[in-house]
Amino acid sequence: MNRRKMKKSFVWLMLGCLVLLLSGCGSKPVLKVFMPNEYILESLVEDFEREFNVNVELITFDSNEVAMPQVEANQYDIVIPSDYAIEELAAKDLLQPIDWNRLTAITQDALDEELMLFLEGLKNGENGYDFLDVTVPYFWGNVGILFDTTKVQRTELEANGWDSLLRPNLEVMFYNSSRDMVMVALKATSENVDINRPTREQLQAAEDWLIRGAQNENTTFASDEVLDDMLVAGSTKYAMAVTYSGDAVYLMSMNPDLDYYVPERGTNVWMDGFVIPKNAEQVDLAYDFINFMTTAENMYANSEEIGYTAPRSDVSQKIIDNEVYPAAAYSIQVGATDSIFRYEPELKILIEELWTRVRASN
Repeated sequence: MNRRKMKKSFVWLMLGCLVLLLSGCGSKPVLKVFMPNEYILESLVEDFEREFNVNVELITFDSNEVAMPQVEANQYDIVIPSDYAIEELAAKDLLQPIDWNRLTAITQDALDEELMLFLEGLKNGENGYDFLDVTVPYFWGNVGILFDTTKVQRTELEANGWDSLLRPNLEVMFYNSSRDMVMVALKATSENVDINRPTREQLQAAEDWLIRGAQNENTTFASDEVLDDMLVAGSTKYAMAVTYSGDAVYLMSMNPDLDYYVPERGTNVWMDGFVIPKNAEQVDLAYDFINFMTTAENMYANSEEIGYTAPRSDVSQKIIDNEVYPAAAYSIQVGATDSIFRYEPELKILIEELWTRVRASN
């Protein structure tokens, strides 16, 4: 065979290999993980890929409201939604039950005592629901007030609670989320309110409270911008900002002027978790991934990077003991008046309508 023919044969051989590669011959399994943006330590994902010789496809979403229709319409192997979204997906028969016997890295006994007591209360209460039937906790936390101690004192927050956010002469951030801010307003205006079954009168009082705040010229509606606006000591944009505990944890670790307060009237305690959709194609790999992410070592690394509270008690205690993050925001203490959002489709519509009116008043 002459050189020209040898070269031509080599070219065809390479083209044939490329076609086989593109057709999937010898390709690695793909695990599709659908989760919130910037919510995982990516080096852990890379470690998992190497250890199990797979590819992990991370598909991200901005909110649970955006995610849920996507879960209905598409195929994923793991999804990481929030509590009320988990309940909705389960109600629509879209989730597999979790087989805790297949979880080698975490047990229910290893979960934070405060979290377990809270989940047990939900399970045994009216219209009870056991989240652990369909989910493995990923992170949890609450909603509170992040405040600049050079501009406002904790004593004022203790005296006025959520109403502190209505103070007219201070820059305040309302979190741009209908569900979270309506919760704040319900807690502020109605004692011992059930945020999942508010009366019309309670919703009207909450709307009036929110409009009062929205019409304050010093009130800003924002969300993730808080991570920049409150980062640097001496140049914080707000005196107070409604934030998730995990964001507060990160900002407090960077800015010594900041502190975090949860009013005694109560707040929303939330939990995000791993769920496995019924149409998952890589169920075994899904359990492998959950086991990998929930080992003490990997959960510590993930929580250290992201800033939200780990559901394992040994991990969260180690984070606090090592002074990785301030306990004031990282350690979640569930109060008697705290609540968790449930799947309530009619209330969801009412809240969205209320929020539209509030934002129109701003």
